[in-house]
Amino acid sequence: MQHAHNENEISELERVIVLKNTQLFAETPENVLTSIVPIMNEVVYHEGEEVFQKGAIGNCMYVIYSGEIGIVDHQVLFATMGKGDIFGELALLDSEPRSATAIAKSDVLLFRIDQDDFFDLMEERDELLRSVLRILCQRIRNQNDKLKRLTVA
Repeated sequence: MQHAHNENEISELERVIVLKNTQLFAETPENVLTSIVPIMNEVVYHEGEEVFQKGAIGNCMYVIYSGEIGIVDHQVLFATMGKGDIFGELALLDSEPRSATAIAKSDVLLFRIDQDDFFDLMEERDELLRSVLRILCQRIRNQNDKLKRLTVA
């Protein structure tokens, strides 16, 4: 269950810095990042809570401000993510089922960016779309490299 954070305790500058330190937005100019800040919704999850479940339709992505998230599928932990990491970013481009479950490994404060808000922003700022496509291509290449290593072994 997600819990909306009652106050916007995190300043605009801190939010821009968090975005700038993510792989997704590292090459995005600060003036563009400031346009993302208004659509960053603070949400809190407590240790053990699911952020989303595998198979659920995705409609947002998350940026971790504090705490740790585990990405799990069939009881197997695939990744542990911390401050500055992003997850669920495929849902910014399509509304397909989630490929894994995300669970709070500790109390976490996340920034949720909803697909509809991001689409509206991409219409105004095409460099955001380029950033998303670049990172997704890198992730596909990394997965292909892992598959190649597995088939060679």
